[in-house]
Amino acid sequence: MAAVAADPAAVDAAEDREPQRKAVPGLESQRRQIKSSESGRERPLRAGESWFLVEQHWYQQWELYVQGGDQDSSTFPGCINNAKLFEDQVNWRLKKGLVEGEDYVLLPEAAWHYLVSWYGLEHGQPPIERKVVVPSSLCICCVGTPAYAPFQVVELLSIQEVEVYPVELLLVQHSDMDTPCTAQFSHTDSVDLVLRTAREQFLVSPQEETRLWVKNAEGSFERLCNTRVTVLDAALKTGQLVVMETRNKDGTWPSAQPHTTKSASEDENFQGQPGICGLTNLGNTCFMNSALQCLSNVPQLTEYFLKNRYLEELNFCNPLGMKGEIAEAYADLVKQAWSGHHRSIVPHVFKTKVGHFASQFLGYQQHDSQELLSFLLDGLHEDLNRVKKKEYVELCDAAGRPDQEVAQEAWQNHKRRNDSVIVDTFHGLFKSTLVCPDCGNVSVTFDPFCYLSVPLPVSHKRVMEVFFVSMDPRRKPEQHRLVVPKKGKISDLCVALAKHTGVSPERMMVADVFSHRFYKIYQLEESLSSILDRDDIFIYEVSGRSAIGENSREDVVLPIYLRERTPARDYNNSYYGLMLFGHPLLVSVPRDRLSWDALYHILLYRLSRYVTRPSSDDEDDGDEKDLEDKDNIPKPGHVAGGSSQDPGPEQAGPSSGVAGGSRAPVDNSPGPSHWPQRARRKHLFTLQTVNSNGTSDRSTFNEDTHGVSFSCEPGLGRREGGFLGSRAHDHLPSPPAQPYIAIDWEPEMKKRYYDEVEAEGYVKHDCVGYVLKKAPVRLQECIELFTTVETLEKENPWYCPSCKQHQLATKKLDLWMLPETLIIHLKRFSYTKFSREKLDTLVEFPIRDLDFSEFVIKPQNESAPELYKYDLIAVSNHYGGLRDGHYTTFACNKDSGQWHYFDDSSVSPVTENQIESKAAYVLFYQRQDVARRLQPQPASSDPPASLGSSSPPNSEFMDVN
Repeated sequence: MAAVAADPAAVDAAEDREPQRKAVPGLESQRRQIKSSESGRERPLRAGESWFLVEQHWYQQWELYVQGGDQDSSTFPGCINNAKLFEDQVNWRLKKGLVEGEDYVLLPEAAWHYLVSWYGLEHGQPPIERKVVVPSSLCICCVGTPAYAPFQVVELLSIQEVEVYPVELLLVQHSDMDTPCTAQFSHTDSVDLVLRTAREQFLVSPQEETRLWVKNAEGSFERLCNTRVTVLDAALKTGQLVVMETRNKDGTWPSAQPHTTKSASEDENFQGQPGICGLTNLGNTCFMNSALQCLSNVPQLTEYFLKNRYLEELNFCNPLGMKGEIAEAYADLVKQAWSGHHRSIVPHVFKTKVGHFASQFLGYQQHDSQELLSFLLDGLHEDLNRVKKKEYVELCDAAGRPDQEVAQEAWQNHKRRNDSVIVDTFHGLFKSTLVCPDCGNVSVTFDPFCYLSVPLPVSHKRVMEVFFVSMDPRRKPEQHRLVVPKKGKISDLCVALAKHTGVSPERMMVADVFSHRFYKIYQLEESLSSILDRDDIFIYEVSGRSAIGENSREDVVLPIYLRERTPARDYNNSYYGLMLFGHPLLVSVPRDRLSWDALYHILLYRLSRYVTRPSSDDEDDGDEKDLEDKDNIPKPGHVAGGSSQDPGPEQAGPSSGVAGGSRAPVDNSPGPSHWPQRARRKHLFTLQTVNSNGTSDRSTFNEDTHGVSFSCEPGLGRREGGFLGSRAHDHLPSPPAQPYIAIDWEPEMKKRYYDEVEAEGYVKHDCVGYVLKKAPVRLQECIELFTTVETLEKENPWYCPSCKQHQLATKKLDLWMLPETLIIHLKRFSYTKFSREKLDTLVEFPIRDLDFSEFVIKPQNESAPELYKYDLIAVSNHYGGLRDGHYTTFACNKDSGQWHYFDDSSVSPVTENQIESKAAYVLFYQRQDVARRLQPQPASSDPPASLGSSSPPNSEFMDVN
C-alpha cells in the first residue's frame, strides 16, 4: 500500500481528543498487544464476549505504521474511522453484506480499548460492538448429527462466531403504534435490556410499571413475560414489532378492557380509599371474592406486590408452578383494588387463570373459600419461589437429638427448596410426635405449615324431631323434640320418647316415612347416625307382644297404607289407578284370631278419629234377607251371644281378641279386589294385600275357611339394613313375604266419610319448644383441641420402622414456630359416612392480643412478648348450610385501620363489635411486631362519623347464590 502523508490537523485533533496518546507504548509493544493470544486478535472466541469491528483500510494502515518502527512516520493511521462501514451518518446502521477480512477486522474488547486510548475514535462515531454467539444453525445441525459420529457434535458445539448483524426490533408505545423506533440487540441480550431500552427511548419514569408484547407472524400479540431470557430464547427476529405498554393509574393495563362495575367515564375521576374496593360476583364466586379480600388485606403481602418486588422473583421455570401467571393475575387484581380508582372490579381474568390451572374451580359452582385460599397460597408460592432448582432433601427423624437442633435442620431444609414471600409471611413449623402402641417407638419430626385447621368442640348430644302415633285412635299424633346421644342407637330414641309419653320403649317401633310409604323400619340395635335430620321419623305404639313377621309372637304388626281409586289415564274405563295418600300406620293384630272382616273393623276403629261410620240412612238397598241378616255380621270383640254394639277402646283395641268371621272371597280377576254385596252396613273401603311399594301383590297371603293366615318367613323384619326401597326411584323393590295391607277408598266414599284436615292434624308436645343451647367456645379451646393427643384412623395408619408394620399410633401436634401472619381455619363442616353437617357454634375470638405463648413449645424469648401476640386483620364468613351458602369478608384496611364488610361488590364500614359471629370461618391474625414495623402510628378503628356503619345481614335472611 502506498504511503499517505498524515494530515497534521487531523493528528492535532486526535491528540486533543485523546490526551492518553502521549503515553502510547512503542510500536512493537503495540503490535504484540493487539495481535497476542491473550488480549489480541489471536484470542479464541468465547460466547457472550464483546468484540469490535474496525474498518479494514484503517487497520491495514495501522499495521503498516507499527511494522515501520518509526513513530514519526508518515504512515500514522490517525483516529479510528469506521465511516465506510455505515450506510449513513444518522442512524449509524451497518451496510449489508460486509465481509470480514475485506471490509472489517474483529478485535476483542481489550485490544479495541487499547487502540482507542492510543489513537482515538472519529468524532460522533459509535463503537461497533458485537457479541460472540453460537449460531442457531449449528444447534439445528447438532440435533441431526448421526449417532455414530458423536465427535462431530463436540466439534460443532465448540464453534463460535461474532454476531455482526444483530436483531433490529421496532419499538413502539401502546398509546402510539404509528411511530416506531429501531433498536439493535444481540441474540444474547436479555429481554429486560429491550424493556429498559424502550423505557429510555419513550422517557418512562422509574415509578411507572411497563411490560412488553411482540407481534408474531400471524399478526397476533404475545406477552414477553420472562424478561430474564435472551432475545434468542424469546425467538425475536429482525423487523418484529415490540409494543411497550404502561400500567394505568387505576391499576389496569391499556391492552385490557377495565373490568369495573361502573362505566369508565363514570369512574374516571373517582378517588376513594385504596383497598376499599368490591369484587363482582360472576356467578357463585362469592367464595373466591371472600378469599381474595382476606388475602388482599394482609399488609406485607400487598406491599410486596404494590412495590413491584414480585417482578424480580417471578419463577417461570418452576415445574410445580404456573409459569408466573397466577402471581401476575393476582398482582393485577391487587393493583386495581389498591389504586383507589375503583368502587368495584370484575375478577374475570383471575377467575379464568384459576380455572385453567385448577380444574376443580372451573365453571360457576359454589366452592369453599378455604380450599381456594389453599390453592392460591400454594400457587403464589411456587410462582414466586426464589429457588430455581430444587435440590433433593432427605427428611430425618429426631433420633433422640435435641428439639432445637432437629427443628433448625427441618426449617433449613424447607428453605433450601421453598423460599418465597409466602414462606416469609405465612409458614410456620409443627412438631409432630408419633408413638407406636406396640413397641413404644417414638418418632419426632418437624413439618412446615401454611395455616392451622382447628376442630370445634363437638357436642355429644343430638336433637331429633319425631312424631309419636299412639294406639289410642282418639289421640292425635304428637310431635316431640328429643335429646339423644349423637352416637346412640334406635333404642335410645325410644327410651327418650318413653320419658315424655309414659309408653314403654318395648312397645315402640321406629319408621322413616317417605311419600306415604314406609321407607325404612328400623331395628333397635341400628345406629342413629343412619337417620338424617331431614328424615320424617314416626314412632308407633304397638302391642308389647308384637313384632313384624315374627311367628313366635302372639300379635303381628301390619303396615297399613291408604290408597284412593282414581280413573286411569287409559281411555278404557274398566280399569282404575290407585294413589297413596295420608300417613301409613303400624297396627298390632292377634295372629290366631284374625279374619278379614275383623281386620276391617279393627282398622275402622283405628281410623275412627277422622273416619265417620255410616248411619242407618246410608245402608245399602238390599233384599229382605240381606236386611234381616245385617245384624249378624261379627264386629271386633264380638262373640256368639254377645253384644252387637261398637266396643270401646278398652274392649276393642288392636290387641284385643277377634272372633272368627266371614271369609274373604278369592279374587282371580285383574286389578284390585271387588268385594261382594253382603248383608251388612256399607263397607267404607276394601282391603288389599300389597308389597312395600303399595302396589298389588297378593302372593303373600293364603286364605282358608277360618280366616287369614300370613305366609311370613321366620325372622322377617330382621333383614340387614331394613331398607324397603330407594327414594331415588318411583318403584321401590319389595322384600319377600312382607305382610303389607292397603286400605282402598272409592273417591266418593273418601270425600263423604274421610276428614283429611283431621287426618293430617297433630299436636306439639311441650318439648318441641326446647332448643339444645350451644354454648360459645373460645378460640383457645379449639387450639387446645388441635394439640390434643389422638389415635390415627384405620384408613391412615403409620408405618413403624421398629415394628416394620403399619400401626394405629397416637399422634400429637405442637406449635414450634409461628409465622408473621397466622391463618386459622375453623373446621365447621363435618362429613361422616352417614351424615354431613355444618357446626354453627359461636367461636369467641379476640380482635387484639391473641396470646400464643402458652401453645408454642419452642423456648421463648422473654424480652420480646410481641412475638407471640397477634391482632385480627381479616375474617372470611360463611352463611347458610351445606347445600347452599354465601361468603363475605370482614377486613381491616392497612392504611386507615378501619374495619369494612365486603359482600361481593358491596363494601360498608363496620365497628369491631360486629365482627364476631357464628359465620366466622377463616381468621387472619398478624403478629404485633410486624404490625408495628409496617404501621408505627396505628390509626383509630372507630368508623368515621360521616360514613356511618351498616350491620352485616343476619344469617337467617342472607341471600344465597
